[in-house]
Amino acid sequence: MVFDILDRQKACNPDPTKPFESFDDAFERLSAYQAFDTQLPNTEEAAKYDKAMDAGAQEIVKRMSEVEKKLEQHLHKEAKENKLEEQIALEKLSCQQALQDVKAVREERGRAMQPERLLCLVHGLREESILQRYKEQQATMILED
Repeated sequence: MVFDILDRQKACNPDPTKPFESFDDAFERLSAYQAFDTQLPNTEEAAKYDKAMDAGAQEIVKRMSEVEKKLEQHLHKEAKENKLEEQIALEKLSCQQALQDVKAVREERGRAMQPERLLCLVHGLREESILQRYKEQQATMILED
């Protein structure tokens, strides 16, 4: 192997300006070119090589299709998750809006029912005295502010 490398280096870098000095010199300088004399593969070896290359190519194609399938599944799953997140956000907004509506309705119903009068009825108190005190408290609070 080392000699093949040395022979290839000699063959690739000849000195064409120097003439052959003897038969031994010519033999030594020209024998370096035999490193490039390789035997061509026979049809059996070529078929074996082609078969190995085809098997490797099929394996690569198989792996690529598996990777593409995994990528598609991942993208599909991610798209579903995004849709679910959007749906959850919309439901949150609608829930918040509904809670605000319920709160507004309760406040309006509370004002319409006049809770002061209900308290008087429940506890058996006279409405006039309680309502009078409530109105006075409201007036003093307004004046203090």
